[in-house]
Amino acid sequence: MAKAAVLQFFPDWLHAQQGEIERRGTLRIDYDLTRLSRCFTTWRTAKVGDIVAYVRFHPRGEIVQGSVVEEVRAEGRPPGPVVAHRAAPLELAVPDDATRAEVWFHNFSQTSRRCDAWDSRFGENYWFDVGGPPPRSPAQPVAYRAGAQPRADITNVRAVQISKINAFPRPEGGPSIGKDIQTHLDLTAWVSHTAWGANAWIDVHVFDGDDALIHAETLTLAATGWGPVQQYGFIGKIFQGSTATPGSVSPRPDARKVQFRLYYEIDGQVFTEGILHQAELPEDALI
Repeated sequence: MAKAAVLQFFPDWLHAQQGEIERRGTLRIDYDLTRLSRCFTTWRTAKVGDIVAYVRFHPRGEIVQGSVVEEVRAEGRPPGPVVAHRAAPLELAVPDDATRAEVWFHNFSQTSRRCDAWDSRFGENYWFDVGGPPPRSPAQPVAYRAGAQPRADITNVRAVQISKINAFPRPEGGPSIGKDIQTHLDLTAWVSHTAWGANAWIDVHVFDGDDALIHAETLTLAATGWGPVQQYGFIGKIFQGSTATPGSVSPRPDARKVQFRLYYEIDGQVFTEGILHQAELPEDALI
């Protein structure tokens, strides 16, 4: 089993690494707030602000992010206003194909004014090697569409969650008596502008535990937001796994990995953020 590694970011712009970052392992980030606190402020008696860590795993380029602080609220019921912020470790899963990790931090707040500050090693970011078992990549990954222009300023993934569930109805007050294993996707994509006739989609591949392709599909995204924030999205099932009821079993391949690429077509041109997104799934027996 891969070990957990820790990246520590101390005051005075010092940082240290404890343990080797390994594929299929866990990476924990400990961040001292005093490194980047300029944008924390008070708004109507409450403390506001956040520090978000960004980790880009190479070579696929996918970015994983999360806050490295948590709110401290005044005592009472219901919880009172935020009175302070304190450090909170961020734990991330290391992809099985990563070879390097690139890290940077963003401190921001939004009140009547916007404040942004960065900890990015003077724009070079912090780089760390990833070791452990040999990198794994499917033999049939989602291919990059020829002619698509890589423009993350035009379209990119805003939020994504890929999960495996047992959708078989559960009797009230009792355990489930069957299985209906499904892989679901909840995706929101941002676009800089849109118009009548614009089209957004994703190319999706699903793989088993040996990285063999078991399903491939192109899914159209629906327009879900207009105005200042223009969005496209998809919520639903992307793969049907095994089903089982008393006296009947319908086996299907065990989905263990999902990959997708995002595309956006407007005014006869196709754009993409250029990232091959990937998520690993637990085996069916654990659902």
